[in-house]
Amino acid sequence: MTIKKLSAMPYAQAHVEINDNGDICLFSYVTLVAYIDRDGWCGCTGTYSQTTRKHISAFAKEYAAPLDYHSFKKAYEGGYVVNHHTGEVLDYGAYAHLGE
Repeated sequence: MTIKKLSAMPYAQAHVEINDNGDICLFSYVTLVAYIDRDGWCGCTGTYSQTTRKHISAFAKEYAAPLDYHSFKKAYEGGYVVNHHTGEVLDYGAYAHLGE
């Protein structure tokens, strides 16, 4: 696993973990707030504070372009994940069963 700071926010209380399997996870302080799996499916675990929203925005710009914070927020509120490579949308329930 590799741990990195956000390029646009190097002093922020946030970090990115790039796992050996290719998953990329954003932690704000110690909370997992957004992720991108190895296939490009992106999700968010909440809408959070203004500061954490800035972390998610920087994460999206750096790792999930062309998605942005609003894409992650809509996915969370809609109960789905979105693929940043293809633009596909998948209900979170169906996503949770991928790979089973």
